[in-house]
Amino acid sequence: MIRSPLRWLLHATAAVSLLALGACATLPKPDTVDAAQVAGKWQAHRTAVAAISSFQLNGRAGAGNGIKADLRWRQYAGARFEARIAGPFGAGAVAISGTPHDVEIRTKDGTEQTTDPEGWMLQRAGWTFPIDGLRWWALGLPAPGTPAKTTFDAQGRLATLTQDGWTLQYLDYQEVGDLSLPHRFAATSAQIDLRLVVDQWQDIETSHNPPASS
Repeated sequence: MIRSPLRWLLHATAAVSLLALGACATLPKPDTVDAAQVAGKWQAHRTAVAAISSFQLNGRAGAGNGIKADLRWRQYAGARFEARIAGPFGAGAVAISGTPHDVEIRTKDGTEQTTDPEGWMLQRAGWTFPIDGLRWWALGLPAPGTPAKTTFDAQGRLATLTQDGWTLQYLDYQEVGDLSLPHRFAATSAQIDLRLVVDQWQDIETSHNPPASS
């Protein structure tokens, strides 16, 4: 018996349709699965890092206008910190201590009090860095209490963060004990383009673990 070309075409079309439906039914939904996995990884990562109560970082900062500086930041439990910046102020260094909105600044010329350390640095040195948010942003976390726009990498860590007039891009991370902490990140505001490198994390204390260092 000779098959009708039309009947053969109908059978072939039906077979192709069934194969296509079967393939659609078995294919995963990578975007949905990946988003859920990243969200879960971020929650676990955020919980671990947010437990850090105090730390010290030693690193370097560079601004788009060619300024370079060495930076040491010691964060105590709560808001109090001590920072030492060497390089962009000529001879000597600048020491900043207090809380982000009430600090004492010590230079070779004396001591000053200010409630706007970022503005003080911008006026005196022509550059500044995110003193208000650094306690959180250096750890790769949004600061609590203000809106933030975030994106994440495949490991569930911050890739970008926009908050309080600054945009941060996390370029890579380093393993410090059981934690994954930023190694290099860029921070941009309306006044400055900044690059920060954390060469060493020290004296990390959490609410669950004894001090650790890299």
